[in-house]
Amino acid sequence: MKGRMRRGTVSAVILLAVCLLAGCIQRFDAASYVKACLDALYMGDYEEYARQIGTSVEEAQQDMEAQVEDSLESAFAGDEMTSEEDKQAYRDTMLEVYRLAKYEVVGSEEDNGDYIVTVSVQPSNVFVDLEAGFTELIQEKVSDGSFEESRTISYLIDYLKQRIAENEYGEATEIQVNVTGDENNVYTIPEEDLTSIEGTLFPGAV
Repeated sequence: MKGRMRRGTVSAVILLAVCLLAGCIQRFDAASYVKACLDALYMGDYEEYARQIGTSVEEAQQDMEAQVEDSLESAFAGDEMTSEEDKQAYRDTMLEVYRLAKYEVVGSEEDNGDYIVTVSVQPSNVFVDLEAGFTELIQEKVSDGSFEESRTISYLIDYLKQRIAENEYGEATEIQVNVTGDENNVYTIPEEDLTSIEGTLFPGAV
């Protein structure tokens, strides 16, 4: 059975990820399962994820990329000023942001057929006060007369790249991830647990 990862848009300027992983396997390793999901989502490493859910690496990657494109369409709905080139650059920059994710699966416990997996997460500061900083940058451009509305996304991309270069990590914290199975041995990670990881990896983003 093939799982699906979903990426959604939670603000007009920041593209965030929420993934829902579902797989059907006979010998289940919950810790490997959670790591495979995170590696596919944040690192673009689909090999173990594809193996876990019984599909090809190519199909897993295509599925993820389709979700990214859907999210971009939603993020820029009604936007007739941003060029396709800038939209692609924004997508690529957000993938750079996700590569900053720093996590480690450190434990797993079985609980009546379900599992609780512990993930150690170090928060990135790339999104902390990002909106305020970007707003200040735009105000400066307006004040000095250099602001061009059609280049708003381009300004955001440049600002994100600056934040990526200046990224720092906070102290690690542990998050409990629930992995539940049904009578058909289909295991899922609740969306709220993955959202919790996202929010801890990138404070200020969720």
